[in-house]
Amino acid sequence: MRNIILVGIVVFLGALLAFTFFIGPPVDPNLLKPAAYDYPSPTINSCSANTKTGLAGISDNIKTAEGATYNLRTPSNYNNTLTHPLIVVYAPAGTSASKSERHTHLTKKATEAGFIIAYAKNLRMSVKAIEKLASIPTDIQKKWCIDSNRIYYTGHSDGGSIANALTFLPSIINKPTAIAPSAAGMDTESLKQYACPTPLPVMVFHNSDDSHFEGFGKQAADWWANCNHCSTELTTPDEYGCSTYKNCPASSKTVYCEGLGGHSTWPNKNAMLIDFFKRSK
Repeated sequence: MRNIILVGIVVFLGALLAFTFFIGPPVDPNLLKPAAYDYPSPTINSCSANTKTGLAGISDNIKTAEGATYNLRTPSNYNNTLTHPLIVVYAPAGTSASKSERHTHLTKKATEAGFIIAYAKNLRMSVKAIEKLASIPTDIQKKWCIDSNRIYYTGHSDGGSIANALTFLPSIINKPTAIAPSAAGMDTESLKQYACPTPLPVMVFHNSDDSHFEGFGKQAADWWANCNHCSTELTTPDEYGCSTYKNCPASSKTVYCEGLGGHSTWPNKNAMLIDFFKRSK
């Protein structure tokens, strides 16, 4: 973990400035509104309404006992007796939960697909910070009706590194079902310090013009492919710039997506990301 933290410190000010001044293209406000989910019928109640008291729609500035802060969105017609898959989005350096939501604009697509989605406020990279951020999914499960077997992590820059670290750090007990890190600051040298976690589906996003972490995405994807018992051979990139590692077990599909743009640019493949999580159970 020491090398990961050192990398984080070296690039922290640059990444902080990048995300402080990055505005990006305007975001359609409708993409930030929770959508209704078409619940399947018949349904089987899985939670007691008396025990899951989290509100439907928008909940902001929720703080865990460990000190992590997050915003949460449910489907607008949230049913607190039915289990939902959960996505946790970890933020770039110096980025608030609300700014991370605007940056990724995942809310509408996630909620209309039946997910509950949470946006974590960034904490400066350290082991202690990562342990605090690990408390978010646990806190959510106490308040909202969540399927504990369908918890997914994504995030950009520092957030992508955190999504990775929460998966392979041995001190983190509760592991995600699948991850989709973007622009993460982890290369072969930092990752090879750690033992492979239990294989899981992984989709790595990285931009070709990322000057903060040039080439890190492919290196990380290769590490995950090895951990997931895949071949080193990739399929030809599809129209979205995504290649799948060949011969992966069905339970640990590994995908590398490379797009245009610099470090600050979110890959904007939200439909693909949501579909990847939907298929990872």
